[in-house]
Amino acid sequence: MQALAFYLIYPILWVISRLPFPIVYLISDFFYFITYYVIGYRKEVIRNNIKTAFPEKDDKEITRLAKKSTQHFCDIFIEMIKSMGMSKESMKKRFTCSNPEMVNAFAKAKQPIIIMFGHQASYEWTMVLDDVLDYKVYAVYKPLKNKKFNDLIVNIRKKFNSEMVAMKKATALMSKSVENEAALFALIADQSPKAGRAQYFTNFFNKPSAVFKGAERIAIEHGTAVVFLKVKKVKRGYYETEFVTISKNGSDTKDWEITDKFFQLLEEQIVKQPEYYLWSHKRWKSTLENTKRAVELSPLIQQ
Repeated sequence: MQALAFYLIYPILWVISRLPFPIVYLISDFFYFITYYVIGYRKEVIRNNIKTAFPEKDDKEITRLAKKSTQHFCDIFIEMIKSMGMSKESMKKRFTCSNPEMVNAFAKAKQPIIIMFGHQASYEWTMVLDDVLDYKVYAVYKPLKNKKFNDLIVNIRKKFNSEMVAMKKATALMSKSVENEAALFALIADQSPKAGRAQYFTNFFNKPSAVFKGAERIAIEHGTAVVFLKVKKVKRGYYETEFVTISKNGSDTKDWEITDKFFQLLEEQIVKQPEYYLWSHKRWKSTLENTKRAVELSPLIQQ
C-alpha cells in the first residue's frame, strides 16, 4: 500500500519540481489555503505556542503570525519538492552563506565539528552548504514510516554528497566517527523528547523546555567544535546563513554551556523573524510534571 501511494504521488512531485518558481509558489498558496482555512492543521497548537513564546502579543498579532507561519510551512514543503529538479547552481544562489571559511578553519585543523540549527527559516536547503564546506558531512534526520518516500527524501538531501544518518543511530555513529576522522555532523537540535521520556530541561522563551543533550555530550567527550547555523529568510525562496561559534573545543565547556547557548541563539533568531519558525510542533508537550524520569535542570532554570 505504501509503494502504491508513492507511485501515484511521485509523478505529481516530479512535475512540480520542474515548474518555474512563480507557479510553484502559487501551488504553495493553494496548499496554505487548504491547510489553514479548510483543514485547520494544528491551528490551536500553533496559536498556543506563539502565545507561550510572546505573551505580550495580542490576538490579532498572534493570528497574523499563525497565518504567516503556516504559509511558510507550505513554502518549505514545496521548496523541498522543488529541490528535486533544481541545479546546484540555482540552489546555491538562493541559499547563501557569509562565512564558510570559519567552519573550514576547523577542517584545516582536522577537528571534528557539530553544526546545530533549528526549525527556523529554511532547514531543508541547508544541504547546499555541503558544497562549500571542507568536511565529510553527516546529516542527522528522522526517517519517514513510508520507505519509498523516505528514500526519496534521503536522495534529495544527498544531492550535495552528504551522508544521511537516522536519528536513533546518530549518537553511536558520532562517537565512533569523531575518533577516526574530522567529520561534520549537522542536526536540527530543537527537537522535543516525547512526554514522559524527557529528562533534561532548559529555559526557552522563559519556560522550562525539554531538550536533548546528545550533541553536547559528544562535544565534551571528544573535544569537537560546536557551531550554530543562523538562517535568515530574505524573501520567498531566498535565504542567508551565517555560522556562529558556540565552542571551539567542547572539552573546555561546562555542563549545559553548549545546549543553553544553542537555545539562546535560536531564541534570538526566532524573535527577529517569528513568522518563520515551525510553531506546529509541540515544543512544550513535555513538562516537569509529566516526565517519568529523574529531571536535570539547566542552571538557567535554577537561577
